[in-house]
Amino acid sequence: MQLKIDLHVHTDASEDGVSTIYEIIRFAKNRGLDGVAITDHDVSMTYENAEALSKETDFLIIPGIEVTTTSGHFIVLNPRRTFTRGHPFLETVKSAISDGSVVIIPHPTDPLSHGVGEETVRSILSLSLPLEVMNASTMRRYNKSAGELAKLLTLPTVGGSDAHVDLAVGDAYTVVDAEARSIEAVLEAIKSGKTSACGKQTTITTMIKMTWKKISKRTKT
Repeated sequence: MQLKIDLHVHTDASEDGVSTIYEIIRFAKNRGLDGVAITDHDVSMTYENAEALSKETDFLIIPGIEVTTTSGHFIVLNPRRTFTRGHPFLETVKSAISDGSVVIIPHPTDPLSHGVGEETVRSILSLSLPLEVMNASTMRRYNKSAGELAKLLTLPTVGGSDAHVDLAVGDAYTVVDAEARSIEAVLEAIKSGKTSACGKQTTITTMIKMTWKKISKRTKT
């Protein structure tokens, strides 16, 4: 079955996120998504929490984290260890893969969003990691260059909103050809490269609303 999953979503557990997990789920359902991956900055969602939320809300939640390394960001789905920011990229990626987790390289060619860059992507080519080629928060030219790089290197492709507010969830997403509507089936499909990127850029209006919410969040803390 083909499932629409936003594989790159931040909640208010991220320092720069402004929406609760329940606000995100409610909005994602209204947009017709089948699920989301929660990938807060250097904060893991556990498999147990994701599974419980999935059952509670009747909506697929994929556990994840966006890890900050010395070379940039990468996403781990179903993290099985604690990740702390600032460790070397290759060492941290290999540790996640050795755990059996799924690794995605987000906004790879966008230097403004801590993309790891083309040289780093080429250095891990043998790992065949999927590249995020449609990121709703990234400038079009960086999505284009990411897509060209994935095509040149014949790497799997995914999409994600990189939403930090509920209104942006689902602006970009991944169509996952999974055998079932479950965390395990989605992760296995991503590992097998059964994915395609879809979506559009987040609108300026949504970005402005997010900025105001961020300001409001800071003033309350």
